[in-house]
Amino acid sequence: MIIVDAHTHMPGQAFSMIDGLGPQSFLEMMDANGVDKAWVFTLDGLYFDPAPHNDRLRAFCSADSARLIPFCTVHPRYPNAIEELRRCVIELGMKGVKLHPWAQCFSPVEICVDELGEEMESLGVPVEFHDGTPPYSAPLQIAHFAMRHPRLKVILGHAGLHDLWKEAIFAAERCPNIYLIPSGMPPHGLRQALQRVSVERFLFGTDAGFGDSYWQPFQLEKIRSLCLSAGEESLILGGNAERILAEK
Repeated sequence: MIIVDAHTHMPGQAFSMIDGLGPQSFLEMMDANGVDKAWVFTLDGLYFDPAPHNDRLRAFCSADSARLIPFCTVHPRYPNAIEELRRCVIELGMKGVKLHPWAQCFSPVEICVDELGEEMESLGVPVEFHDGTPPYSAPLQIAHFAMRHPRLKVILGHAGLHDLWKEAIFAAERCPNIYLIPSGMPPHGLRQALQRVSVERFLFGTDAGFGDSYWQPFQLEKIRSLCLSAGEESLILGGNAERILAEK
């Protein structure tokens, strides 16, 4: 079984609970927790000019390009957002996009986000949103975006967190192109979600790199404690993430 952590961050200078974690230490953390691959996002690029932080992320992931999978970020309101997206995907080989409406101060229903969505559809890359934090990151706001871009794989990086997990389930029921990472969903919410949404639309993710390294084993145990079949557990822990990146 391959395990893919589909929500991690390269530790940032200003916005990380971990200080000084380089790529080798990051890989050692993954090894300690049995994680084979990680989708890695920037932290500082969510708060500052994305371009130089996308470059730093690419350099970070080049330490082991088979295991560290970079996802760029762009600011939808910046005039060069589409240009930067194309640069990251076409020139730098990044495999997806991370957007954080709350931190980047935009709404998923803005016209500029639609324009970005059209380009992501054209490039065939998935997008992972921070979700669960009002006022801009409610799951149904992101669902409104997902409905307008049905060919785009839209991932809720926290499945609503503890407050909006019911809304995240409803969003996934409404939009077949929405996927859930239950890193912020309580265990009883996750059990309900699995009764209502196909297991093929759940991914494992932890937010490691932003938070402490224990987040990886904690979230792994949350999945394993569900006592799913071996096939279902394999899909959530890595199979679904691998399929998303394989599909264009």
